Amino acid sequence: MKKPRSDSKLKSQLAPEKRAQLADWLLSGMPYYKAKALVKKEFNVSTSLRGLSDFWDDYCSVELIRQRREAVSLADELATEASKDPGRFDEATIDAIKQRAFELSVSPHAAPGDVRKLFMLILKKRDQDLEEIQINQKIREYEDRITATDRALKKAAAKGGITKNTLQEIEQELGLL
Repeated sequence: MKKPRSDSKLKSQLAPEKRAQLADWLLSGMPYYKAKALVKKEFNVSTSLRGLSDFWDDYCSVELIRQRREAVSLADELATEASKDPGRFDEATIDAIKQRAFELSVSPHAAPGDVRKLFMLILKKRDQDLEEIQINQKIREYEDRITATDRALKKAAAKGGITKNTLQEIEQELGLL
């Protein structure tokens, strides 16, 4: 009797849920040699590295393409929305973009342009955050100057008005001299 080929064992002897489990293992990045040992241990089916490679070609590559299409579709939607309103993104959206960018960056079949688009959105958000920090810092500096000016004017009013001397004191307090 002829021994069945290892790739046909994976197709014929594994139930659909076991094939799905094997596909999940391989799609998560598990090396073939580890998957081979796990298939033997968990499913009691012997296979070869070639059998796993054929399984990848038949099952996993199709699933990987589907996941990639989904990720690209979402990336395109996000990029379209971002270009319509280049304003603020909320944090949940940025987290989703970061997750998709990571998923695409580790995918062997990801288009570099798609990965680049997502990382550009992340960098744009970081630039916006830095700009917001700088604006808030300038606002605090102006508020401090207004407070100092107010203090100096009250001091001058208590002394009887603004004289040349009090004007110099105000300029000194504001750091203008």
